[in-house]
Amino acid sequence: MSEMHEIRLALPTPEKLLTRGVIIILSLMVAGLIASSWIEGADDLLMLNPQAVIHGQVWQLVTYPFVNSPFWLVMDGLIILFIGSAIEREWRTSSFLWLWLTVSVVCGILWTLIGLIAGGAFVGAGADACCFGIIGTMGLIFRGQRFLTLFATIEAQHFAAVLIVIGIIFSIPMPIRLVWVSGALVAYVYVKARWSLAAPSAPRSTSRRPADKGSFVDID
Repeated sequence: MSEMHEIRLALPTPEKLLTRGVIIILSLMVAGLIASSWIEGADDLLMLNPQAVIHGQVWQLVTYPFVNSPFWLVMDGLIILFIGSAIEREWRTSSFLWLWLTVSVVCGILWTLIGLIAGGAFVGAGADACCFGIIGTMGLIFRGQRFLTLFATIEAQHFAAVLIVIGIIFSIPMPIRLVWVSGALVAYVYVKARWSLAAPSAPRSTSRRPADKGSFVDID
């Protein structure tokens, strides 16, 4: 007879969702939207322009995720709030912010190189790369655990794969946007390197919560 699992769902609590790293990132995204809307020339300073980067404005490799339209601020903000906070609770705040920074810089460099090689006026903005990094990280550290979606439950690695495939499909009209989707790959390498460099006595994130086919990841 198969083992029965009792499933209990709870509404998200602000204490769990509004972690320090998430608050910092969302605050910077709101500040970026305000600056982009109300300060003349802010976009030229904050968005990712390959020509500007090679002429010394290297801070754009860090600032471009914080320039969003109101719609994408909400969409990306939800990923950061629900999935990002779960990752931050699994790790320390500093590790979560290092993940964000690493994905931002690596994808920013890749965008710059492709823009320079292609010779087009490719100006990048938005937190898509970092959000795909968060999605890729979710698939790794919560592997085997289940997320509750609108219609069913799905294991974290499969949920991440579905979101990545959707990102690839939506990038077809503008292939350079695949750079943002590659944030998931950057995060994969980051997490694997993090595990490889960890002290032998330090347990991996996934080892602290064994993957149980009937268990739910704590995102509430």
